[in-house]
Parts: sequence; C-alpha cells; structure tokens
Amino acid sequence: MWKRNETLPACTLSWKDLSYSARSKKAILHDVSGRCGPGEFLAILGPSGSGKTTLLDLLADRISSGKTTGAIVLNGLPREPRSFRAVASYVAQDDTLLGSFTVLETLQFAARLSLPSTVSPAERDTRLQRVIDAMGLRSCVHTLVGDMFRKGLSGGQKRRLSIAIELLKQPRVLLLDEPTSGLDSATTLNVVQCIASLCRDDRCTVICTIHQPSARVFQLFDNVLLLAQGRAVYRGPPQAIVAHFRPLGYDCPEHTSPAEYYLRIVNTDFHSHADIDALADAVANTALHDQLLLEAAASAPWSVAPQRPSPLAQIVVFLDRNLLNTLRNPGIFWVRLVMYSLLSAMAGTMYMHPTPGPAHDANLVALLFGVPAFCIFMSVAALPFFLEQRAVFARERANWGVNVLSFVVANFVVALPALFMIALCSTSLVVPAAGLGGFGVYFGAFYLGLIVAESVVHVLGAAVGHAIGGIALGAGLFGQFMLCQGYLVARESIPIYWRWCHTLAFHSYVFQVLMHNEFAGRSPAILIEFNLEDVDIGRCIGVLVAYALLLQIGFGLVLYFVHTGRR
Repeated sequence: MWKRNETLPACTLSWKDLSYSARSKKAILHDVSGRCGPGEFLAILGPSGSGKTTLLDLLADRISSGKTTGAIVLNGLPREPRSFRAVASYVAQDDTLLGSFTVLETLQFAARLSLPSTVSPAERDTRLQRVIDAMGLRSCVHTLVGDMFRKGLSGGQKRRLSIAIELLKQPRVLLLDEPTSGLDSATTLNVVQCIASLCRDDRCTVICTIHQPSARVFQLFDNVLLLAQGRAVYRGPPQAIVAHFRPLGYDCPEHTSPAEYYLRIVNTDFHSHADIDALADAVANTALHDQLLLEAAASAPWSVAPQRPSPLAQIVVFLDRNLLNTLRNPGIFWVRLVMYSLLSAMAGTMYMHPTPGPAHDANLVALLFGVPAFCIFMSVAALPFFLEQRAVFARERANWGVNVLSFVVANFVVALPALFMIALCSTSLVVPAAGLGGFGVYFGAFYLGLIVAESVVHVLGAAVGHAIGGIALGAGLFGQFMLCQGYLVARESIPIYWRWCHTLAFHSYVFQVLMHNEFAGRSPAILIEFNLEDVDIGRCIGVLVAYALLLQIGFGLVLYFVHTGRR
C-alpha cells in the first residue's frame, strides 16, 4: 500500500498565457493556460511539433534559452526553482539506467542519492519496498536492467523503473514526458494505470505528455490539454471533449476514439482543414479559461529547501556504484584488460632472445613507442560506457541536485585501481619478456599515461553528446599526439609550426621517460639521436600529474556548466 507524503504540502501548479520562442525566434507556444491540482492527472496531447514537450519542460523549469512570457505559479506564488525541485520530480522520455544493476540495486542507489541523511535506513528501505509494489516491479526486483552484453528488463519494466526512481522522494508534483513512448498497448495501459493509482492515492499533482492514447487510456486522465501549433484547442475532462467540439463543427463519429479523431483533426501536417485559431479562441472564451487566474491555494505561502545527502555521503555512494559498474560492465575494464594484456604478451615475446646490437636497440625504441601509444589510443573504447554514466548523472543532478564535485572525485578515484591493474599486467608481460630495464619507472610512466588518457576521455564524454563523435575526436587527438611525440620525427626535427603539438602531447612525456629509463645507462647515443639526452624524468612525471589534475578540473567545469538539466 502506498503511503501518502504528509511532510510536504499538496501542490497546485498553474500557468497563464505561457508563450515561448526558441533562439531561432520560431514561436513554439502561444498563450497557453492551465492548471493541475492535488490528486489530478493531466495529459498534454497533440500531434508531433505541437509543443507538448516544450510546455512540460517550461513547467519543470528545464528551459533556459529562448524567450518565455507568461506566468507559472505554484500554490499561488511564483514558482521558485529551489522550492520546486524539493517537491517535484521529472521523468524524461528516455530511460537513463545503468544496465549492470538489478532493479533493487538501482533503487537502492537512487534512494541513497536522493533522500537526505535524516531519513533512516529503515525508512529508506520501507519507501523502496512501497515503490516496488506501487509500480508492479516485485516480480523483476532481482532482474538486471540489461545492456548490450546482457538481456534484462522489458521496455515497460524500464519505464516503470524510471518512474519508481523519482517516486522515492515522494514528490508532490510528478512530470512525465511521453511515459508510454515505444510501448505496446497493453504495457501502455498498465503504466498509465500505475500512474493514475499513485495520483489518486497520494494526492499527487501529475502532468504527462502523451502522443496518441487509446480509448481506455484516454479515460484514465482527469483532464486533458490538447495542443495544436502551440495553442490550446481543448482543456477539460476527456468525457467532455466531444460536447466541446460538436458546436464547432467537429462531431466525433460513432465507434471512433475521441482522442484519435481530434488528434487527426488538429494535425495540419496531413491536409487537415481545421481552423486552429478559431479552435483556440473557443477555448479562450470559455468560462473555464476565466477561472484560470492564478489563484492562491488554500494553504498559506510556503518555501521548501531541497534536502539531499552531504557531498561526502554522495562521494561514498558514487564510489560504491562506479566501482561495481566497473567490475560488472565488461566494456569498462575487462575488455581493455584482456586486449592490452594480449598485445603486451605478443609484443614482449617478439623481443625474446635478442641479438644485442644497434638493430635490437632500434627495435626496442619501436616497442617503447608502440605499446604505450596503442594502449593510450584505445582508451577511447571506454567512451560509450562513460556516456551511459554521464546520462544517469545528468538526470540525478537535474532532479536531485547531486554534487558535481562528488561525481568527479568518485569517478577519478574508481578509475585509478582499474588503470593500475591494466598498467601492471601490461608492464609485467612486456618488460621481463623484452628484457627492458627499470620495471618501476616503466610502470609508473605507463600508468600515468593511461590516467591522462582516461581524463581526456572524461572531458570528451562531458563535452560531446554522441559516442561516435567523441570516439572520432579522441582518436584524432591521440593520433595527432602520436605523430608529434618524438618517435616518428625526432623532437628537434619537428617543424616549428607543429612544436606546440609536441609540447601539448602527453605521449611525449611518457616516451621521454621510457627512453631515458632504458638507454641512459647503456646507449646514450640513441638518446642523442632522438634529442632526448637532457630529459628530466621528474619534470616529465610532474607534467603528467598536472595534466591529469587539470583535465579532471576541466571535466568538472564542463559537467557543471553544460549538464545542468536545462536546455
């Protein structure tokens, strides 16, 4: 049985003459008004491009660009972002979930990040169990979410899990963007029934967008707001829509779904002759519209401060989750460990039982260039999996206000032992087999190179929206650094207009340390040949450490300013 939240006030969300124009000055919404109160389930309907998601995002305070006019009021007061975040939750159209965890684990991590420390572990678990039952997830509670490597939840189960995550903090306002997108009719009905039951039992204010509801789903809504070309052409109960449109000359045929019929009528993309302006004027002239003045709610004015775990507590949660995800997701750690180990084993055995001389030394130089350069280059393979984590973090920050620094610190700390194991395995397979000297120095330089490469991937993952674009940028950048690091062309022979790339390339410092470590004592002529006789190992190590730290700071800044949850 779902337990009503008595700690937060019931909420009435109202909006009056809301208009929005994008940066291109294209008008998306025109003077849209409406309201939704406690225990009401409002559906925003309309054909594609009618402004449904834009209206929902404006109500959720998720649009910062463009020009907005009109007023949005919560309980009779102008909506204040911090107070609104404390009482509201938003479920996006896409399910951003980590496939390595079960339903129960996903909800447990969500509870630890979204609920304040004042909520005891017992109360947290009680809420979690109630949410599982309320959204019908009991039968799949120990099922993996699933990813490209493993099967998991169905589309409907993922949708219900996404909703369940936001229900943990028991919001007073729930906003859902296309909660039934991509679902079959039976699953759609099941999901909407779950939401309607929650709305009724918890007196929650629920607003969702929906593309084309079936007749049964349509009747589950308390009110609908029908949009066309960014204007409201109907607002009221679904049972009254036929009576509203009949005097306007649009009588729904018998045995036809009203939702389907009127969505087709107002869809001007396909030869509809409906006069949208006249339909919108009819809504504006109704008595209901006159009642949509932004009245104060019965409760007294209030302000609620968001409550969340401390930054330190969030670091602990992120450490726990990221470490488990790294161990469970093959693409983050295991694939790279196997790939690097196989390459290192092959490279090492190719140099066994050598014939000492200049030819062998030249081969060793190629080895010192090739193995680290390849491993650094292949760091971009982890980008798609990092983008998955970034998407989850962006949702959590937008809805719960989680701390950017906590995520950055935890992400970096978890990467260190994984890269340590990769570097150790590779070094152990290359150095003894090839007869290289200075195991510790080789390992340290290689390890730092991998850390810097991982930091570059983090920055790219924060700055680029798509995996293919990020991989292309990362591969291009690493390839350019390989060309200029000082092996293919000696440092002093690099054209002056490419010297900046040699200085910027962290590959250069890894290569310099490895070369000095191997040849400083026995073949200084090789160092002279590559203009590396004056290498300062301490300086190179310092540059690599500074590089990694600066990139992590850049990673945090990009996350902070770009991934705000607003567009």
